[in-house]
Order: sequence, then C-alpha cells, then structure tokens
Amino acid sequence: MTGSQRQRLLYAMTVVVAEKGYIAATVADVTARAGVSRKTFYELFADKEECFIAAAETGRELMVKRLEASFARSSAQSLSRVATLRASIRAFLGLIAEEPEFARAFFLETAAAGGRAQEHQDSCRSWFAESMRAWHTRVPGHRRVPDETYMAAADATHEAVCRCLRRGRIGEVPALEDAVLHICLALLGVVNPAEDAGEGEPGEV
Repeated sequence: MTGSQRQRLLYAMTVVVAEKGYIAATVADVTARAGVSRKTFYELFADKEECFIAAAETGRELMVKRLEASFARSSAQSLSRVATLRASIRAFLGLIAEEPEFARAFFLETAAAGGRAQEHQDSCRSWFAESMRAWHTRVPGHRRVPDETYMAAADATHEAVCRCLRRGRIGEVPALEDAVLHICLALLGVVNPAEDAGEGEPGEV
C-alpha cells in the first residue's frame, strides 16, 4: 500500500496547499485529507517541504507528458509555425484551467515553500523556455535572439497566469491565449501576418 499512500499524500498536499496556502498548511492537514497516519507520512517524507516538492515534481511530469503529446499532434498536422505555437499555448493554458488545485498550489505558493521548491519551479520555466527555443529554430528565416529571451517569454507567460490565479479567475486562463501568443512572437521577433493565426491563412509563417 506504500505507493498508494504516497500518491494520496501527494494529492492531499496539493489540495491542502491550494486551499490554505503553504505556510498555513500542516502535516496534520495533509494526513487527515489523505487518510494516512502521521507515522506513515514521516516514513515517506522528511518534512512538509519534501512532500510539497515531490507533489510539484509529480504534477510537472504529468503536465510535461500531456503537453509533449499535444505538441507532437500539432507538429504532425499541416499547420503553419505560428498556428503550431498557438495550439501549444492553448494546450498549456487549458491544462492549467483543468487542474485548479495544482495551478493554485504550485504557481502561487512555491515562493513560500523556500529555495528548493523555487529551484524546481525555475526548472519548469526552463523547460518552457527550451520548448520555445526548439519552436523558434524551426521558423523559416528566424532571427537569432539572446538566450535570455526564451526565459523572458516563459517568465511573462508565468506572470500572466499568476495574475489570473491571484484574482481567483482561473476560468479566464484560457482567454490569455492571444496575449501569450503576442508576447512570445514579439519577444522572438516573429511576424504573424495572419489576423487569426489559428486559421493558417496563406502567407502565414
């Protein structure tokens, strides 16, 4: 049952932190929500921080797996490069909206969890930045940009999402699609000649 108990604790940590915030959340809250003893908790995790980081890592792995599958589907279709990026952004924002507890816990509460948790979140942004770099290098005639530009795109996207979450408007996250697309294209110097990049009109990059 250890594997099942661990998964219950990770899920409970996510939900409790989303509801109460990292600082206010306690091990007792988590074990009660998971239906697991305190003794079992400490057999699996050294402390609250370790459990939170493990929950974040599990969530990140699931998110990356689903996004990579979405990216692969978009790339396999006869879409323009800009339409491919739009589809990827749509998948990313949609996934956040579908997982409100994960979004609130790990987009808003990571800073409160300390340096190790922040390093984990930074690695998530780095993954997003590298995805942007991979997309950009496939744009015909793309112009080179400083490496930090890709991280700037990731940071801007992250902040746009956090702003919605802080206002309690997670349902509006998918509506950020146009803004995030515009930010990414502007930072990377990619022109989008189509009025609606999702239409894949003739002449679109």
